[in-house]
Amino acid sequence: MNYYIIQVATGREQTFIDALQKKAPELVQAHNFIYLTRELYIRRQGKTLKELQPVFPSYIIMQTTGTVDGQTVLVLKTLPDFYHFLKSNTEITPLAGNDLAIIQHFLGLGPRIGPSLVRFDQDDRIVVIEGPLKGIEGSIIKVDRRKQRAKIQVEFAGGVHTMDLSFEDIERK
Repeated sequence: MNYYIIQVATGREQTFIDALQKKAPELVQAHNFIYLTRELYIRRQGKTLKELQPVFPSYIIMQTTGTVDGQTVLVLKTLPDFYHFLKSNTEITPLAGNDLAIIQHFLGLGPRIGPSLVRFDQDDRIVVIEGPLKGIEGSIIKVDRRKQRAKIQVEFAGGVHTMDLSFEDIERK
């Protein structure tokens, strides 16, 4: 299985996939286009709400058994929110190494990433029991217990990406 990253307009990821399904349903059948989202706890006016946000803003993952041919690129270029493949449209290469490991970690959790279950040890260090933070504990750079968020930093697609992931403290309940 090969994975490619498509960069689209930020905030228009789902619109891009919907337009692709309407314009080129044969392309959607041949390849799997994935838009990863995460549930975040947001506190507004004293209430805690769950909100969906992208894991990697402006990135769509294309999962395919083959390679990307010229016809696929031509169809994608006709969509208004399409920018390019990572690295470029002339140098389309599947993900490998650390980038592939990160994508496979998040894809293994499904298209919607929920909160992790955690507890804190006697030294106030976070201990991940299950969820998206499991296996990437070394990437956690900050924990906010009040907001129930862990900030992680991962190297992906030639840059460093920082994102917040929600957690639930099982001892707090």
